[in-house]
Amino acid sequence: MAKNELKTLIRVHKFELDERQRKLGNLLRFEQSLENRKILLAKRFKEEEEAAANESPAAALTFGAYVDWHVDENRRVDRALADVRQEILDMREEIRAAYQELKTLEITQENRDKREAAEEERKNNAVLDEIGLTLYRRNKRAESEEDETDENAKTDSV
Repeated sequence: MAKNELKTLIRVHKFELDERQRKLGNLLRFEQSLENRKILLAKRFKEEEEAAANESPAAALTFGAYVDWHVDENRRVDRALADVRQEILDMREEIRAAYQELKTLEITQENRDKREAAEEERKNNAVLDEIGLTLYRRNKRAESEEDETDENAKTDSV
C-alpha cells in the first residue's frame, strides 16, 4: 500500500466509526422514547381506571375496550423495545469491531512512520559520516602536503 493510501483508509474508517456512533445515539434515543411511552401508558391507565371507578357506569363500560387497547399497545411497545435493544447490542458490537480495525490501521501507520523516520535518520547519518570522512581526508592530505613542503624547504635550505 502506498503511503497515503493507509492514511486515506484510516480517515474512511474514522468516518464509518463516527456514523455507527451516530446510529447508536439514535437507537438509544429511540429506546428512551419507547421507555417514556411505557411510562405514559401506565400513567394513562391509572387515570382511566380511576375515571371508570369514580364516574358514570357508561365510562365503566368503555373501560374494557380501553384495557384491550392498553394491553395491545404495551405489547407493541415491549416488542419494539426488545427489537431496539437487540439493534443496540448489534451496533455496539459493530462499533467495537470498527474501533479495533481502526486501531490496527493506526498502529500500522505509526510503525510505518517510525520506520520511515529511522530510514531518514540512517540516510542523514550516512551523509554526515561521508562529510566527516571527506573533511578528515582533506585535513590529512593538507597536513601531509604541509609536512612535505616543510621537508622540501628543509632539504632545500641544507
